Parts: sequence; structure tokens; C-alpha cells
Amino acid sequence: MKKALFIFVAVALAATFSGGSVLAITVDTNLMPASAGGEAPIVKVKWEMNGPYYDPYFWGTDDSSQAGAQFHAPGIWEATKTVSFCAVVTDPDGVAQINGVYADFYYPNDRAFHPEDPSHPDQIDGGTPAVPDYGLSGCGEQVGDELSLTQLSKADGIELFCNQVRNYNNNLPTWYSSYDYDEVCAADGELEKEDAYVYCGDRDIIWEDPAGDYLVEIFALDDPGNFSNTLTNYFEYLPLTAYETDFTLVDYGNVSLNVQKNIAGDLTWGTSDRPSVRNLGNTRLYMGVVQDDMDLGTTGGVYNVSYRARVGNEEADWSGYVPYDPTTWLEDILDLSEIEEMDFSILVTKFPNQGPFYGQMTLSAMFANFRECFPS
Repeated sequence: MKKALFIFVAVALAATFSGGSVLAITVDTNLMPASAGGEAPIVKVKWEMNGPYYDPYFWGTDDSSQAGAQFHAPGIWEATKTVSFCAVVTDPDGVAQINGVYADFYYPNDRAFHPEDPSHPDQIDGGTPAVPDYGLSGCGEQVGDELSLTQLSKADGIELFCNQVRNYNNNLPTWYSSYDYDEVCAADGELEKEDAYVYCGDRDIIWEDPAGDYLVEIFALDDPGNFSNTLTNYFEYLPLTAYETDFTLVDYGNVSLNVQKNIAGDLTWGTSDRPSVRNLGNTRLYMGVVQDDMDLGTTGGVYNVSYRARVGNEEADWSGYVPYDPTTWLEDILDLSEIEEMDFSILVTKFPNQGPFYGQMTLSAMFANFRECFPS
């Protein structure tokens, strides 16, 4: 008996140790949910609104009068936007049977965002329809993990849905089947009789999440294991093209005739003598520039000064312009949440007097196409 036991232990040790190293053994596992009984819960109506859901100030509000929910981006570096996900849920076997109500939402499926696909480098001016800029994120991916919604009290649920939503934003929700306000909110309706409850939960989206239509799915599960219908809709994260700079002055210093004088930016935010720009919005963008003549005037109808500018440090990205040209749009595209240097250059061909010379530059931004999802 002792000999047999010794042999078993030796075999077990041989499976886990080899040459002094521990070997991993993969073991498959599986299960099946127990058979459910009774009837499934029902998600009757769902909506999104400004959050947090526990603050009555935001109840039933969004940022547009259009049907469904639309939300503004915060336009502030590293800021978040709180979106509340809500639904009215019932269970034919009694609301006490409802085990949980859950929400999932997904990035727009028609656009990508950073990082760029390393096997498909960015193209000049955002590329062409045939060869665009591609990204590796987004493209219908789930945003974060699944959200568990919280049951509101009877009074709060009725005030939120039957008063604030119904009376002030009644095109906000998406309904399942033929259910309507009268059925849910009547004096003898399900919320009043507590045959249904309002469930809500919050999730933050961030300043750089791409603008577009986000798919939302809500479903419920009861104690016996029955899954409800999955009710879906979309909310829109409204596009915002916005930026900020860490400089208010470009000081060219001492400039010699016919010598190109460059002022280099950097990637360190807050160094005002080294210009930087960063994207505050939820779209990609082009930076644009317009400049006056700094009182350097003209000779023979030709300006005595010309300029160049670029975003980034690629030599090919310099764009030239003369005073009062219409807006010159610069390469490279400023990506979502990207910080990039801005470089400026001046060339003076004649000084009309001893100076000094002062001028004004106007910066602006223009929407640039989103990265595209690489065809699967």
C-alpha cells in the first residue's frame, strides 16, 4: 500500500515540475444554467438623460429637443460627461422576482479612434476614401463593463418618469411593443400599483470619446433565471470641435532681413514660449491661421513679410501664407485628446522703419474626418 502511494505522488510531482520549473496545466470547465420557471420580466421603456440620476435637477433632461437623447461634450481637458441609463421594468410573477436590471453601451460602429493602426500609417490630410486614416479603437466596441441599474423608490420613479419625462421631454424614451405612458403612468398603472419600478444607473463618457451614435441595450433577469427582452436605442454624443493653446504670444525676437526665423513649439503643456495646442473636443481637427502684416507693409504691391506654420515637427507639414490670406489649414490633423507642438516661421524682405513691429495672429479649428474602421 505504501509503495502504491509513493508511485502516485511521484507521478503528480512529475506533472508539475520539470527541470526545476513549474508547468501550467490547462483544465476545461463548463456549466449550464438551471432551467428557469415562470414568466420572464419585461423592459417596457428605456431612456438616457443627463446625470447623475440621483439628482432631481437632471431628471428627464438632455441637450436637444430632438427625439431620443443627445448630449454635449464637456469641452474641458480630462473632463467627463455623466449619462444616466434608465428603464421601467416589470415581472408578471411579481417585481420581487426581479434579480437585476443591466445596461450595456457601445461606441459608434462607423468610426475608429486612436491609436492609429501601425500597419496602415496616417495619410496626408486625413487620406482619401480609398486610403483613409485607420484606428484600432471604437468601431462598435463596448464602453467599459456592464452597468447594474438601481431601483428607485415608487415616489421618485413616478416623479421622474410620469412627471418630468412625460410632461417636459416626452420624446426622450424608447418603448417596447405597444406600451405607452397611459399604461405605465395611469392612476391605476403599474408604477402606482408597484407592479413595475424605474431603474437607473450612471456611466461617465469622457471629453475625447468620439462624437456619434452610441448603441444602448437594457435587459433584466429574474430570480428563476429568466431573461427579459433586450430593449435597444441610441443616444448621440454631439460633435464638438474645440482646442486650447498654452501661448498668447509668438515672439520672433531679433529678425534679420531675408533670413527665415523659426519659433519651435514643444509637447510640454504650460511652456508659453514654446507653443503647444491640444484637442478639447470629441472630433479630430485641423488648426487654421490668419496673420496681418505686422505693419511691415508692401513694396511694389508685394508684402515685405511672409509666414509659415505647422502642427507637429514634420518638415513636409510646413504651410506658407502671406498677410491677410484666407485661413490656411495646417497639417497634421490634431487627433482626439492629442497635444502637439505648433511651430511658426517668419521671413522679412524689407523693414520700412526701425520698428519694433507688432501684429495679430488668429487661430481657428475645423472638423477633420474620423479615423475609419479597418475592413474585417
